[in-house]
Amino acid sequence: MRRLAAVLLASFFLSACARAPRDPAEACLREVLASAERRDADAVLTHVSERFRDAEGGDKADAAALVRRSLAAYASLSLKLEDLAIERGTDAAQAKFRVRMSGRPRAAAGLEGLLPRSSRWSFDVRLESEPGGWRIVSASWTRLEDVP
Repeated sequence: MRRLAAVLLASFFLSACARAPRDPAEACLREVLASAERRDADAVLTHVSERFRDAEGGDKADAAALVRRSLAAYASLSLKLEDLAIERGTDAAQAKFRVRMSGRPRAAAGLEGLLPRSSRWSFDVRLESEPGGWRIVSASWTRLEDVP
């Protein structure tokens, strides 16, 4: 029994050491997308800094309202991160990437006919290390051509 426990423990440590160190900026972005797929606005917003500003001067409250409306409009979502490029510094990072979104709009209030079932978006995001983890401090985004 002891030998089995030792083997299991050794294999755990070996597999943990073999993994590449996790980039905190990339981890933050992936957690945001995973939270959005679960349609968990609160979890998305934990990764947004209180100092957040978007390209049009909106703050975190504006971002929160947009996130909540957007996630509430879909019954299901699938988000795929593409073309991620991160310029890293010690306490900050600039990330450019695209997101391919597909989802099923809610049937309520005619949203099915108004919202796209698929789209692509381009993002330019600045992340900074803050107490408690990395947070998005600024972002701009544009919608790309519709995906068939």
